[in-house]
Amino acid sequence: MMQLTEQGILQLEEKDISSLYFYRDQDGMSFDVSFLFELKLQNLTLPADRIQAIHFQFEKEEEPLYEERERLVSEVQSAVRTLDPNYDGSIVK
Repeated sequence: MMQLTEQGILQLEEKDISSLYFYRDQDGMSFDVSFLFELKLQNLTLPADRIQAIHFQFEKEEEPLYEERERLVSEVQSAVRTLDPNYDGSIVK
């Protein structure tokens, strides 16, 4: 489940990412729209100027996510910027 820590780190698990791709592939939603939809489903509010970084919590073994990591990171960063234009693109490695 996605969560925003007190330090402003948005944590995404493998299940969150799988849901975003499901909405995109099954319902034809853009990634940004599926991201916003998932936030609503999880009752998660991301206040502006609060997101400091994104942490993708999945390992190399969790395919196919790791193979598409660069695209995934870019899509999530773009989606976060729709909510927080000041987000600087930082990720936790």
